[in-house]
Amino acid sequence: MSENIISFQPRNSYIRDDSLLRGAPVDHSEFLSLAKNLNIYIFSINLEGIGLSKRLRALGLNVKAFVDSRFTGNRHGLPILSPDEYFKNCNQNTDLLFICTKDREWKKRYLELAETKGLIRHKSLFTPLDVCRHFPTIEVAGKCNLYCKTCDMGLPGANKGRGHMSIDSFKKVLEKMTEEIPLMNSLALYTWGEPLLNPDISAIIRECRRQGVASEVSTNLDYQKYLDDFLLAEPDQIVAPCAGVGERYERGRTGGSWDNYLKGLERIAEFKQKYNLDYNVRIMYHLYKDNLYEDLDYMRKLAHDFGFSLIEIVAHLFPGQVFKHAVSGAPIPQVMMDASEHLLFSLEDQLEFAKARKDSNCHIINAFPTVSWDGKVLHCCNMQKPTVKQWAYLEHPLSEFIETRNNSSFCTTCMDNGVHRFFDVNIRIDDVDGIRNVVRL
Repeated sequence: MSENIISFQPRNSYIRDDSLLRGAPVDHSEFLSLAKNLNIYIFSINLEGIGLSKRLRALGLNVKAFVDSRFTGNRHGLPILSPDEYFKNCNQNTDLLFICTKDREWKKRYLELAETKGLIRHKSLFTPLDVCRHFPTIEVAGKCNLYCKTCDMGLPGANKGRGHMSIDSFKKVLEKMTEEIPLMNSLALYTWGEPLLNPDISAIIRECRRQGVASEVSTNLDYQKYLDDFLLAEPDQIVAPCAGVGERYERGRTGGSWDNYLKGLERIAEFKQKYNLDYNVRIMYHLYKDNLYEDLDYMRKLAHDFGFSLIEIVAHLFPGQVFKHAVSGAPIPQVMMDASEHLLFSLEDQLEFAKARKDSNCHIINAFPTVSWDGKVLHCCNMQKPTVKQWAYLEHPLSEFIETRNNSSFCTTCMDNGVHRFFDVNIRIDDVDGIRNVVRL
């Protein structure tokens, strides 16, 4: 079944046009026909670039090299060329180039440069969104070992009735997904639970590798029974959220141990060097009122010393409860209100900031399908409810899920109340006379 599914026209009352899931401009079969005799180069060794390199090779295409100024040598079985080296020797008759960088200015610059070299958009020059609009998730673990107060999993009874996805179920889900979305470039393996609680996590990573799909796992690193085998299975990207150092870490990652987290990072760095493992590691640093200085400096140095990246984001309450509050006035659970005392921006301030941007697009609209641990499909990857009817993903084609989702007013309600922008966590930190000011972007 083709990934490039038509946009279904909503039959219900008012539904925002920008809430609809749409197909990519270039159908996967058209792309495969264009690419089959070309030499493919991938600009940027990020998760999308890595995923494309794997998926395209799994489909039998000739991926020649990465293009990236930050690295040398080889990554993921491919040589790395510098941008200068590539553009000096590129061939408009035999090359196909993917620009995968996330930076808007860099993307614009290199798309324009490629066109001056004779490459043609949608013929020999692409971005990932040109061929696939889906960024799927498979939740391999429904339970969490922590109860972070800003998260739905910190609410009383959050783990009740939840479990894990078996390797057999995962294989079936992923096989269907790659059939329906042939050019998917990567897969998130988490939503609300802790993936390293699943005893099949290593087999799941290996199955992703077998099917040529890049995998990303976010882990709190507190439960380490399966950590070593997980690392040896070589996920493509490991995300390790952090909320400060010592007691402040443990307040943000409620129920977790700072010592365990630090030992986990050390183990990841040790295995990466010892076994020459080819995974990226990203520390997502959640900014609170009291972790902007010594804690942040410590974590920046730690990330640098380990060769990890660190991305600073603003901490917030997760949007499932915020949606109910914004739409119907439902009270925020007390445990979340307690946590909000430490946030840089108050709940109402963040809601006001988000609602002022309610006419902007949703930045996670394409994170679909999100398949839960028990095989259902979530309407939104950021919320545990609703599901798309009560359908099991394996029992219906993706086209039916998309049609049903597009005919729902749920996204429109969320967007009209600005909740889709509440999850905007991107910031910059301005240092002025020793004072760090956090600016929301």
